[in-house]
Amino acid sequence: MTRPLHLFAFAALLLPAGTAHAAAFELKDGDRVVFLGNSFFERARDYGHIENELVCRWPRREIAFRNLGWDGDTVFGHSRAGGRRRAVFGEPEEGFQRMVGHVRSLRPTVIFVAYGYNESFEHGPRLKPFREGLERLLKELATEDTSIRFVLLSPTPMETGFGTELEFTNQRGRSYVAGRNALLERYARTVGEVAKIGGHHSIDLFTPLLAADKPYTENGIHPSSKGYQRIAEIIAESLKCPPPAFAVYPEDVRQAIIRKNTLYFHRWRPRNDAFVYGERKNEQKIAQTEPEKFEPFVAGAETEIREILDWRTGKTKKPKDAE
Repeated sequence: MTRPLHLFAFAALLLPAGTAHAAAFELKDGDRVVFLGNSFFERARDYGHIENELVCRWPRREIAFRNLGWDGDTVFGHSRAGGRRRAVFGEPEEGFQRMVGHVRSLRPTVIFVAYGYNESFEHGPRLKPFREGLERLLKELATEDTSIRFVLLSPTPMETGFGTELEFTNQRGRSYVAGRNALLERYARTVGEVAKIGGHHSIDLFTPLLAADKPYTENGIHPSSKGYQRIAEIIAESLKCPPPAFAVYPEDVRQAIIRKNTLYFHRWRPRNDAFVYGERKNEQKIAQTEPEKFEPFVAGAETEIREILDWRTGKTKKPKDAE
């Protein structure tokens, strides 16, 4: 399929040239990796492909991963603001500070950042506020530790299909999906520019997925399991990770990763949020002690992942519960 020349120019900006000022990427022994972003990362925890890809590139290294993705979030922390009486949502600044505080508490050494999709729905392309918000977020996250390595991911394109053949066209004859992707491309370009200026790694997901021959979403927007598999490959290729240690990725590792991520999700996103962090936190103070009780289970899940990897790489004997 022939692609417009501007897409190739865009790819050139975001790929090798976009990371020219960033040191070679490597996950080191003892690294603490945080995935921060919108629904792209929140949904990624259900599949485990991205974390599994990185783990299988460095299977003998002790690396901890924490997924802080939140559906509908922005670089301004909109989704993380707490509601109060007579208000559906709290102030964005509250959400932003809550986000920064949570990330800092994990003492990350590497942060993967994925934003831009939700911001693109603002009336008109508000690229300047998004850019400033992204730059502010990176600056705030690095305030207490300037050695943090950032990896910025571009938004993914919207996919045709899923009923979009019935979509409307505007006065210029452009379809809704084409219009969305033209706008998303600008946001993706902005992410690449911020990364380049800041000396961070950037990963262009927009261009290769737009050119994909096979479906990569489950509804035109959110990646499917196969979509996340492809995205994981793009991430590893863009970062020039070492070859995977396995000819076939072990499914038991991925399933253990999903269990760990689910446990951590309930640790930081309790269902009774109002009693733990919100407007009713003074009514049942015992509820504020409950999320922390997930920590031993999260640690146990991480131990399980480590044991399976050690066995799969021949370092130890087969774990008791391994397949």
